Amino acid sequence: MLKNKTTCAPQPGPGARALYLGGREHKRVSCTAEALVVTNARAQVMRFPLVRVARVVSSTDVVDWSGTALALCMRAGIGITWLDMRGQAVGSIYAQPRNTASLATVLELWAERADGVQLYQHWLRARRMDTLVRWRKEHADVVTPQQWEATKREYVYASQYTVHLPEPLRHLCLAYVAAQLNSHGLCPQLWGPSLESMDLDEDLCDLLWAEMNLGAGTLADTVQDSATATQLFERWSARNASALTLHLVHLHRTALKAMHT
Repeated sequence: MLKNKTTCAPQPGPGARALYLGGREHKRVSCTAEALVVTNARAQVMRFPLVRVARVVSSTDVVDWSGTALALCMRAGIGITWLDMRGQAVGSIYAQPRNTASLATVLELWAERADGVQLYQHWLRARRMDTLVRWRKEHADVVTPQQWEATKREYVYASQYTVHLPEPLRHLCLAYVAAQLNSHGLCPQLWGPSLESMDLDEDLCDLLWAEMNLGAGTLADTVQDSATATQLFERWSARNASALTLHLVHLHRTALKAMHT
């Protein structure tokens, strides 16, 4: 008997082979925590460690399986196929994958919804608000209530902000976003139900670019050439590596939530 059903079963190892359970003699399959146990009609017991079992081919007529043995194979990722008396396959079971849908797949399905473009714009506005809230917290000693309200109207609702930093820095930011999207298997664009283009790379870049400019302060005065710009961006991206991750995590959650409503 399995004492802990949540414990991960051993996985098939190098050299694992198929286990064939057939013949004319009745058999019963049970298990321990690490092996399948086959008992024949004469009470003879054979033990097959999971690390040596790649898959199982079992007779439907002479082999009885216990539920715990089936569950053990599923947790170990070992598929089982049943053959009838004529040797024809009558069915198979496979391990249920626990992986959630990839971000790329979720975003594609989300964008294709009838309201996909609208939801995407709502997400962008929410991320602009989050960016602004973090900016206010970081500069709480200098941001006045009037400045907060004015900046919120301009940036959150109109997507406008004052650019203090030189344009070459934005291209470095876009290159950074492109590399991160590639590492997550994401395309730079999403397409709506009527082939509306949603430029994910540009929009994420704008979020980071706005954050850089909101907090630029005197940094803008220190950028004199491309080398200085590169050094500045590398320092900023190292200190704020979580910024893009937060946007992508929120995008994933938003898309998943929409897909289940």
